[in-house]
Amino acid sequence: MVTRSIAIGIILLCLLAYGFLNGLSLSQVINPQSLAIVFGGMAVVLWVGFPQERVRATIDAIGKSMAMKTTPEEDTRAILPQVLELAGIYRLKGPLALEKAINRVNHEYLKFGASLIAEGYDRWSLVSALERESVIARGERKAQIQLLTTLTRLAPALGMAGTVVSLMHVMQHLDTSEQLGPSMGLALSSTLYGILLANLCFLPLASKLEELARREVYEHSMLTEALLGLQQAMHPLRIAEKLNAYDIYCEMKKAETGLQEPAAGLEDTTHNLKQGAGF
Repeated sequence: MVTRSIAIGIILLCLLAYGFLNGLSLSQVINPQSLAIVFGGMAVVLWVGFPQERVRATIDAIGKSMAMKTTPEEDTRAILPQVLELAGIYRLKGPLALEKAINRVNHEYLKFGASLIAEGYDRWSLVSALERESVIARGERKAQIQLLTTLTRLAPALGMAGTVVSLMHVMQHLDTSEQLGPSMGLALSSTLYGILLANLCFLPLASKLEELARREVYEHSMLTEALLGLQQAMHPLRIAEKLNAYDIYCEMKKAETGLQEPAAGLEDTTHNLKQGAGF
């Protein structure tokens, strides 16, 4: 699947390059002065207008968003085995064992919530802390999207500024009419750079970060529900039922017991827990 996506991307890039460069040479398209104005201007804006930590966090978020290959539901279900394992440990062995098991968790939000449970947070304190963490995470993503949105608006403006500067040079050499056409072409290349960066780079990247933010909201919502069940020392099966993850629980039990099918008693337990939970 990854190889296929890369191949499709290369084909699309080739088509795009053909559309832009057909009938032109690289020397007619590349204008070092315009490139310096557009990229230098964006670098100055990033340096002056945004904290460097946010710029680095935005780059990391872009890398994370580009690595997304699955649906939000699949991402969340991949985390649930860790949730169910923690629930079983906490139910049977208590907070000290949970605190030790947290070190094996590789999801920051789940690790944060489980740590609070191990510290003895009650339900409402836990909900408040998790909501605060989610708000902070959403705020960070919003700030990163705002950074890319700013660059989307800025790139065409810098491109136009580069074109104006290049035209000023052209006006100084109007006496040489044979160079007027090529000079005008180079002057307009700056506007092209700005438009391409805005619409083919920064705008799609901002959309990827918005998708990442939506995924995280869904993921945090599901994990909050699971952590509340863990805090109440619910049976892992009951938590799995609440999250529509009974199949994941069965797979875990198969791995533990080596059975090909869930034991018959497991079905009875499921039925009883459903009745007790009001399903």
